[in-house]
Amino acid sequence: MLRLRAWVFFSVLLLIGSLLVCTAPSFKACLKQGSPPAASTTTPAPQAHGTTVLVAQSTRECLAQFYSANRDDIIAAFALLLLLSTIFLWFSSRDLVAGTHDFAKMQLRAYLGPSETFITGVAAGEKPVVECTIRNFGQTPAHRVSYWADCRVLDSMSDSFDRGPPEGGERTVNPGRDGFTIKSRLPEPLTEEEMSKIKLGTSAIYFFGAITYRDAFSRNRRTLFRFQHGGSRVFGTEDMTLSPKGNRAT
Repeated sequence: MLRLRAWVFFSVLLLIGSLLVCTAPSFKACLKQGSPPAASTTTPAPQAHGTTVLVAQSTRECLAQFYSANRDDIIAAFALLLLLSTIFLWFSSRDLVAGTHDFAKMQLRAYLGPSETFITGVAAGEKPVVECTIRNFGQTPAHRVSYWADCRVLDSMSDSFDRGPPEGGERTVNPGRDGFTIKSRLPEPLTEEEMSKIKLGTSAIYFFGAITYRDAFSRNRRTLFRFQHGGSRVFGTEDMTLSPKGNRAT
């Protein structure tokens, strides 16, 4: 990207310089005086090679005259060009350093999220319990970690995922195997009707919540998660699958 910007910048400057020289009255008058006379109908046309040489010599001589007549202005223009190039390189270097710094932050920052998640006690008359292990998948510690989580039976098309109060206080979670476990129990026992809907997939047991923390670069981060248990694929197991919506990280 930086190389492309440099090429565009210098191409525009070259185009402007060429237009200024070519449209200068003295340069055009010089070319007109130095151009070969038009060939008549009775004389044979000159060879193309000779004509090209003459045009090139005339252009070179006109450029030399143009430079001699406008030497001070050309030197000032080159000085201005050098100044503009220096400013351009300074801004480009600053953007490159800033981009590298931001990329390093993204590589090194903490990433908190669910790891292993499973559910037990899915039966009529029982209150299922969901256990979820939260780990730091980044390379630096996560500070001031807190969370909230809830477990409910909702229709598959429901959108009633209200935020709960924060739990767990504030802690530090280091990268690697360090982490903590969230446990959430269904508030009411499952009924036979709910069990039938969960088996068919028209309803599901949802486990959802949010984790908030501050990374090593003093940026506040948040991870939203949502899992569900329902449908013939997972019914009768302890598995929970990610919901199509409700999973997002900042």
